Amino acid sequence: MVINQYPINILIIEDSEEDQEVYRRCLNQQTQFDYQITAVESGSEGLEKLEKSLPDLILLDYLLPDCNGLEFIDELQSQRSRIPPIIMLTGHGSEAVAVKAMKSGVKDYLVKVNLTSDILINAIANVFQQQHLRKLFTQNQQQQQLIAETALRIRQSLNLSEILDTAVKEVRLLLECDRVVIYRFAPDMSGDIVAESVKLGQKQSLNTKISDTCFHNGAASPDELGKTLTINNIYQAGFTNCHLQLLEKFQVKAQIVVPILLACTSANASFPWGLLIAHQCDRFRQWKTDEVDLLDKLAVQLSLAIQQAELITNLQHELEKRNKLEIELARLVKVLEASEDYIGLADVAGKVIWHNPRMEEIVEVSADNDTTNLAVNDYHPAWASRVVQNEGIPTATAQGTWLGISALLTRDGKEIPVSQLIIAHKSAKGDVEYISTVMRDLSEQIESEKSLRERADELKWVNQELIKTASLLKKRNQELDRFAYVTSHDLKAPLRAIANLATWLGEDLEGIIPEENQRHLQLMQSRVERMEGLIQGLLDYSRVGRSDRSSATVQVKDLLTKVIDFLSPPAGIEIAIAPNMPTLKTDIISLQQVFTNLIGNAIKYHHQDQGKIEISVQEQDNCYEFAVSDDGPGIDPIHHQRIFQIFQTLQPRDTFESTGIGLSIVKKILEERGNSIRVESKLGQGATFYFTWDE
Repeated sequence: MVINQYPINILIIEDSEEDQEVYRRCLNQQTQFDYQITAVESGSEGLEKLEKSLPDLILLDYLLPDCNGLEFIDELQSQRSRIPPIIMLTGHGSEAVAVKAMKSGVKDYLVKVNLTSDILINAIANVFQQQHLRKLFTQNQQQQQLIAETALRIRQSLNLSEILDTAVKEVRLLLECDRVVIYRFAPDMSGDIVAESVKLGQKQSLNTKISDTCFHNGAASPDELGKTLTINNIYQAGFTNCHLQLLEKFQVKAQIVVPILLACTSANASFPWGLLIAHQCDRFRQWKTDEVDLLDKLAVQLSLAIQQAELITNLQHELEKRNKLEIELARLVKVLEASEDYIGLADVAGKVIWHNPRMEEIVEVSADNDTTNLAVNDYHPAWASRVVQNEGIPTATAQGTWLGISALLTRDGKEIPVSQLIIAHKSAKGDVEYISTVMRDLSEQIESEKSLRERADELKWVNQELIKTASLLKKRNQELDRFAYVTSHDLKAPLRAIANLATWLGEDLEGIIPEENQRHLQLMQSRVERMEGLIQGLLDYSRVGRSDRSSATVQVKDLLTKVIDFLSPPAGIEIAIAPNMPTLKTDIISLQQVFTNLIGNAIKYHHQDQGKIEISVQEQDNCYEFAVSDDGPGIDPIHHQRIFQIFQTLQPRDTFESTGIGLSIVKKILEERGNSIRVESKLGQGATFYFTWDE
């Protein structure tokens, strides 16, 4: 018999005190387990108890003063999604009632006249045995699913950190332990906690540098590091004092340590990459075999993930190096082939052996001539040849490079000043094998530098003007904000005074002035409220897109719940939220403002006391498309564009209070973000507003 080791809380719902006493005696006749019994005499009292706390088991009489057992179960199921196991008792057995009871979820059905202590205890034991078996089955399924999902992630993901974080979180939930970590060894056998999932209230160790002398000093052999270690009580494991102190630092009382081994290049060998560790901190724990097996299997999958990640990383590095070399080679080729400079190679005698196409343009050599037959003296004027021969080449030969000023000579005798770089390429023995040279036409450079100086002066002036303009615009915006605030304050103050005066007059003159005058006072108050709403709406409209709002992560379902709670819809209006609402990192305030206006309009303009509003979402390629639908009066298609214009309403303001700004604000918010809004509706067929939203 498997029953919780802690006191079993039992709620007895039985109107007969004699029967209550019988149940107590039956339960007290056994001493193996501790029962904590609470008894009530009616179904209403039972429901009241269950609102405060859930017992481990309910003993339910079929006939109660205010209902029968089946009615009680129906009411309880309507209030709670999860209810404790129920054993029903009845004075006289009824097969029909028993069948209905079992169908409604009752775990057992006992007849009082046949009731003995053994029967009741066995029935309770069977209930908890079934729960235990279901829990074991669920845990086994979860373990298998975790292994399968981890293996799938390994095949699908290249992010090792993501895999490790997911693994520790899932393992801690499955084992219901206090902490699960992944510890990675450094070459000196010290290490770091690289992934952690810890129960709330326990000390965190993520990214902690740990120097355990058992590993650091080589006290633990490679064979020992390759074995799973199961410790139910750290004080009975024979640990050294230093190791115990390390565990006590993190409040550990029991643990499972599983090695994460990676294959070596040598056959049938492996080395410890790190450890997968589960901690129990609040008590000693008898670890189960299936729990240890789970960690062993998961460690194998993690080993595969680590090796795969390292392989991918190495391949990526190699690919990056190769790509860089290819890019560099392509860049150099482009430089050589398309450079505006003359780039050429010549032998030590000065004969051209290679050049890029730019040479024909510089020295105006026709494509029909073989430029490789040229010598240095053929395209340099005499003075430049002497500089190259007497200064350039000797310096490059001695020092490796020479940079100086020379000139090129065109076919028509025109000199072009150039900046010339000469590089002497030597063999391993130090002999010059060939000479490369790069020459740039300085005449174009001079013109370019002159043009750049002029452009720089122009840009400097433009930048100064832009700075002045930006400063002026900022000042104007600040003045506009101050003006809007002061104006709205100055306008709202007399409006509030008028509203108060109208209220006081209505109260003081109630029953004195004619009903028509009373209606005029009420009309005055509504006009004041409308004017105040218009002022606030104009302020909100003017501020859209002008305030910096930081992004934060929000679950859209939670945001919608808060919006609906704020709007407080009438009891007859049902609002349904689709279950697939996303989690976004976005501007929460703007998204809340959009939903508030759209849902508020759907509530405000509904033409009936009963209605339904539905909020749904569809994921698009680069955004989400939300929809707010209602079964209200609908909108004539000829007004679909008009409703988004400021101050536009479809109902007369004398019969329906509205500023006509809400949808204008929504459209402006969306368009500022690059999103859009549209409406689909016909008269009498409700309306659906669709809007897109990206993160």
